[in-house]
Amino acid sequence: IKRKPKIERQNDDRSAISPASPTSQTVHLSPPYSSHAAPSSYGGFPQRPESFLFRAVVRDDGKKAPTDCRTHQICKQQGKEEDTELIEQLRKNIELRLKVSLPNDLGPALTDGVVLCHLANHVRPRSVPSIHVPSPAVPKLTMAKCRRNVENFLEACRKIGVPQERLCLPLHILEERGLGQVAVTVQALLELAPPKHHHLTTV
Repeated sequence: IKRKPKIERQNDDRSAISPASPTSQTVHLSPPYSSHAAPSSYGGFPQRPESFLFRAVVRDDGKKAPTDCRTHQICKQQGKEEDTELIEQLRKNIELRLKVSLPNDLGPALTDGVVLCHLANHVRPRSVPSIHVPSPAVPKLTMAKCRRNVENFLEACRKIGVPQERLCLPLHILEERGLGQVAVTVQALLELAPPKHHHLTTV
């Protein structure tokens, strides 16, 4: 009679550790996830997309610089084309007004300020009272006389009524650094000419 409880306890212990218990399933199911699934999904697969994205970003960064350079070159080329049109317009306006023929290289023909002073006097007589001109003995003016002519021309433009924002600087004429701006000044000057002498050409 005393041994029967022992047999029942042993049966209860066996049923507690039977293959159908949750503990045994956890023991058998955990190794596949830790030994096979983790290396395949975590060890090798994510590294490839990361390295691919990194290479794509590097390629994109490398493409930005050439694109910016091309944009800058296009803008620069457009600026040159606009300046060329303004300079050609400047040539036509001066030749038409003064009945002269200017060289292809317009910059040096304007640096001494003589042509521009004559143009101002054509729009309004005696607006430049004194002009330094070359002579057979001295075919080229000194820099001081060139500067004086240019300053007299700009002062005449102010007196005639050219707006300050459309006036060029002396260096634009003397150093040939901004013939496009000189064209803007001449355009504004000729717009103020009397109607009977108005033969202004536009592009």
